[in-house]
Amino acid sequence: MAVPFLPSERKKANHDAVKILSRGGSRICPGSPVFVLEGVVSMAYSHSDCDKEREAILRSLSLAKKQKPAYGDIYPFLEALFLLQVSVKRGVTVSPPSIAADLVRAKWDNGFPLCRRWEFPLDVESAQEIHRSILPHIPETNQSLRRAHGVLAELLFRDAPHSDGGSVWRIFSGEEGWVDWEEEIPLAQEDLVSFFFLGRSCIRPSIERGALDLTERFPVPEGWMKGYCPICGSLPALLFSVGEGERRAYCSWCSTRWKLHRLQCPSCDNRHHESLGYLYAESEPNYRIQYCRLCRNYFKLVDTREMLDLPYFPLEEWTTLHLDLLAQRDGWQQPGALSKVVYGDVGP
Repeated sequence: MAVPFLPSERKKANHDAVKILSRGGSRICPGSPVFVLEGVVSMAYSHSDCDKEREAILRSLSLAKKQKPAYGDIYPFLEALFLLQVSVKRGVTVSPPSIAADLVRAKWDNGFPLCRRWEFPLDVESAQEIHRSILPHIPETNQSLRRAHGVLAELLFRDAPHSDGGSVWRIFSGEEGWVDWEEEIPLAQEDLVSFFFLGRSCIRPSIERGALDLTERFPVPEGWMKGYCPICGSLPALLFSVGEGERRAYCSWCSTRWKLHRLQCPSCDNRHHESLGYLYAESEPNYRIQYCRLCRNYFKLVDTREMLDLPYFPLEEWTTLHLDLLAQRDGWQQPGALSKVVYGDVGP
């Protein structure tokens, strides 16, 4: 069953979403963590790939500024962040995740992802470059994010003699050891959201390069239609429709894309149409909220079939925040990024 939003509701939600972002209080964290490995091996991400991604960012931002002006306050920061991530990703040099082909087959045949989130290699220098370079682009009005940046800088400075910052970046991996740092992070809950968003934004290029290396060596099988990522076991940040209505998922952690059933809740794997439904805005026919009555969770769905180009999904995470607000006002819950099937209840 599809239930439309009133245009006035959407306008109000847009306004509220921008207010949340301006003070750093959003709980949406487009980006996330890793484990540091030794070695220097460059993974495939060519100059052409870099140029194409940069073009996609600028094209999507240009369109978003016209279609969703309510988010105008955050576009300059997001543009700077996305372009910086792409620039840094080109130079990431780490050891690719090591896994044998027979183990890959065994894992996928039995429904397991190839690795855990904290098993991705991390290029510490690329993470620190983003941290250093993003500060001038953080709006003066977003004091939460600026405080988070300062605390992260202090932790990196204190840890530098011991692990060159590597231990600090592990905070953002979801690994159980992160709690050892909890007392070292003097931030209120709202600022902690900004802290994790910033840290995970800094390490995202390393994660995406690791996932890209794995999918180039081991293409995701056509039969993988789990609700969680075949590479890292995370839930989708977004769902999207292509072709004749086929459903796809975009990973909230490593940006991998994979197939889903047309009727499927990624959170609990419910596939019964009578307990799955949609909310949508009549003025935004390409955007919907898919909710599940069994687990009470929801996912945002983008219908890309009438779009000339696929949208830049990290940007879509931000410019659909009004849908999160509307879904939550209707009683639906945003699931955590970790699939409980894979991770249980671990992670911050």
